[in-house]
Amino acid sequence: MAKNELSTTRKLSRRQFMQLSGGAAAYAALLACQPSSPVSGSPTPGGATSAPTAKVGGQAIISLGEPDTLGPTSRALVGAYIFSFIANGLVRLKYPDMTVVPDLADSFSPSSDGKTYTFNLHKGVKWHNGQVFSADDVKFTFEFMAHPNNPAPLSIDLANIVGAKDFKEKKATEITGVKASADKIEISLIAPSPNFLTSLAVTKILPKAVLANVSPADIAKDPFARKPIYTGPFKVDEWKSGESVTYSAFTDHFRGRPNLDKIVQRIFPDPSTALAELRSGGIQQAFVTADQFADFQSNPQYQTQQLAGTTGWFLSWDMTNKTFPFGEKPFRQAVSMAIDRKTLVATVFKGLADENYSLASPLSWVYNANAPKNPFDQAKAKQLLDDLGWKVGSGGIREKGGVRLEYATMVTTTTRDWFLAIQPMLQAVGIGTTKVDVVDFPTWISRLNVGKYESTVNGWGNFAIDPRSDLAAHFRSPRTSGDATGYKNDQVDALFAQAATAVSQEEQKRIYDQIQMLAEGDAVYAYLIRPKVLEVNVKALSLPQAKIQAEIYDGMPQWGLS
Repeated sequence: MAKNELSTTRKLSRRQFMQLSGGAAAYAALLACQPSSPVSGSPTPGGATSAPTAKVGGQAIISLGEPDTLGPTSRALVGAYIFSFIANGLVRLKYPDMTVVPDLADSFSPSSDGKTYTFNLHKGVKWHNGQVFSADDVKFTFEFMAHPNNPAPLSIDLANIVGAKDFKEKKATEITGVKASADKIEISLIAPSPNFLTSLAVTKILPKAVLANVSPADIAKDPFARKPIYTGPFKVDEWKSGESVTYSAFTDHFRGRPNLDKIVQRIFPDPSTALAELRSGGIQQAFVTADQFADFQSNPQYQTQQLAGTTGWFLSWDMTNKTFPFGEKPFRQAVSMAIDRKTLVATVFKGLADENYSLASPLSWVYNANAPKNPFDQAKAKQLLDDLGWKVGSGGIREKGGVRLEYATMVTTTTRDWFLAIQPMLQAVGIGTTKVDVVDFPTWISRLNVGKYESTVNGWGNFAIDPRSDLAAHFRSPRTSGDATGYKNDQVDALFAQAATAVSQEEQKRIYDQIQMLAEGDAVYAYLIRPKVLEVNVKALSLPQAKIQAEIYDGMPQWGLS
């Protein structure tokens, strides 16, 4: 989730993508290991407080950004939100504490040495096309991800499954460490892993009968990418690019049918259009900006929730670019020090945001409050640029070797105004902008890779995946789902390798603290703000009470019309 653009009304940063804060309670640490006894039950998705009694039937029309794909190669946060109500994994993350609970598996348990996990599958699960789910689908999913034709490298957790590497390298015809029987899956690991279950929780199971003849290299172009078949409480009916995605209740869902018959997800490239539609009744639920929230709070026709701001926004660069000093840490530090976050919070976000100085959420157990920060200090920013040899030239823009320190910044309609507020701060230290390149979200995602852009307003949403994976997605090399920066630090990579074998949470915390000291010390990003997530819905539409945005979508089966 690069990751990250959230809803179009607030923008995710594609791998980037999240947002929220409100009612701030300390979030429980993610369990490093599961108990030796089986975990069982049929949990309410997400664990959010149930919505008021609602009738069954009707439809809700909501505003949500456009996904990049609805297949397994999705990189957008909006995709993660959608998967929470259209798909299932063996297990899932329970919000907001991010513990692992059953999903397609009714129970699961590790062996005494932590190297083998047994999952007892729920009986009678069906795919959206009516076919019966089986253990073979689970085995197929792992082999699809590890397939030799899959261009993505093996993730660390997938490579830790016995036989996955041999299968990837065509030395075996199956992953021997994934054994499927009638109602059971057994997964054997090469070494105990504290990350295995949380990694598994974001892996959505794929239908073998539908995808058996589809090459993993071609999945993004297959019809499945736009109208997939999963096992979740809602199924995808239609995706109209730039307009809407429509979902209908899957009445045969194994946890029971959702309250609503239909969800229409409207896509608004211009957030102002979504706001007008919310006010006129064209949509019933959306996330709004800080300058709009107070009006809805005081209007008795609407209900509001102020959620924790767990999406951190930042400026990022293609560090492999040789024309500009993006690859030099003092330059990145200077940009960070040029930004007056306090002013951004007070003016652009009307006080409904927090200053941001890290990739990890301050609400997360992995967060290191002592990691290096580069707070506002224009004088020091100018000195750093001077020391790099970039001297102030014509128009106040710095120059070096005949090159002016001005470059293009890629934004979306949501982040455009944010950058316009930041632009004068950069100019004040001698950094210019050749172009504010406004693109739609799919284009932004496709270009968020080294060699395809210069600078961008980027973001990352926490509490969608394991917080340890948040750090790995940005700071570990090689990155498995796109590389937006080219960042590499051998010491950081070595620490990630150590963390993968650390069993106790205390030991993991120590290692992840070191990772942040190094990576944040390298000033990979110039951090900006963490906006609070401001949810609004018409009173007739009942939503579960939540602490973070992910709970809103995870709890969609409980949505209803009163």
